[in-house]
Amino acid sequence: MDPLPFFSVSEFTTWDQSFQEDVALYRRLGVAGIEVCERKLSTDRGEAREQLARLKEGPLKVTSVQPRVHALFEDSMCPNIDDPAERLRRYRQTIDLFSESFPGENLPLVTISGNAPGHNFRLAQQTARKLYPDLARYAADHGVRIMFEPLNPILMNADTFICTLGDALRLIEDVDHPHFGLMLDVWHVWHEPDIARRIAGLGQQLLGVHVCDWPREQPRRLGDRVLPGQGIIPWPTLLGALERAGYKGAYCLEIFSSHDLPDSLWRADPARVIEEGRRGFYKVWEEARSCA
Repeated sequence: MDPLPFFSVSEFTTWDQSFQEDVALYRRLGVAGIEVCERKLSTDRGEAREQLARLKEGPLKVTSVQPRVHALFEDSMCPNIDDPAERLRRYRQTIDLFSESFPGENLPLVTISGNAPGHNFRLAQQTARKLYPDLARYAADHGVRIMFEPLNPILMNADTFICTLGDALRLIEDVDHPHFGLMLDVWHVWHEPDIARRIAGLGQQLLGVHVCDWPREQPRRLGDRVLPGQGIIPWPTLLGALERAGYKGAYCLEIFSSHDLPDSLWRADPARVIEEGRRGFYKVWEEARSCA
C-alpha cells in the first residue's frame, strides 16, 4: 500500500463548533483537509465567501462539501422544503458559491436521496433519474462534481430511500455523467455481502470516502458512531479493497453522535476526538499495509 493517505475531517464531527472554530482547531492540530458543512457558513452570500476565503490562506485543503440542502427530498437536516426542484435550486446555489470561491479545484459535493414522499418509492426513483442528470451537467459547467451517498438501512424513511451500494451504483449508471459519482461512507455499507470485492471494483466511480466505525454492541441512536478501530468494521480488509480500487483521494473522518448519550463524541473534547480518530485511522491503515 502507498504511504499514509490524505486525512480530512468533516465539520459534522465537531458539530457544536462554529466554522471559525473548526478552521482554527483543524489548523492547530495539523489536519490536512476539511469537509466544509455549508450549514456552518453565514446565510449571507458575501459573508460566506469571506469565510471561505480564509481557507485560501492554507494549509487546510477543502476535500468535499456538504451543501446546506444536500438531499433530493426532505431529510432530517432540512425537513421544511418538500419540492425537489426547489431543493436542487438551493443545491445549485451552493455549487455557485463553491465554484466561485474555489475556481478550477473540481470540488466534490455530497448528495443523498432523502425520504421517498408518501413512501412512493417508484416516484422517488423516477424523480431522481429525471432531476440528477441536470444537476450533474450544471456541476460540470461550473467545475465541480457531485457524489451520491447511499445510507445504511437503519436510516430508511429517516434520511434515505437508497440503502445499498448496488442501488446507488444503479442510480449513478442511469445518470451516466462523469461528474456524478459515489461517496462511500463505509459505515453505511460495510455489512453488505461480498463488500470488499465490490469496493475493489468501483474504479473511477468512487469520488470520496468517509471513515468512522460501527459500535461493537450496535448503535443506540441513528447517528451513534465510534472512532476508526474502536468498532467492528473490518477496516484493514476494506482499506485494502479501496487500494485495489485505485482510490487516491481523501479519507474524511465523519462522526455523528447524539448529545443525550453519556459518552457522546459530540460532547467530548473536539481536539481529542480528532486526534484519536486520526491515530485510529492510521493504525488500521498500517494493519492493512502489513497484510497487503
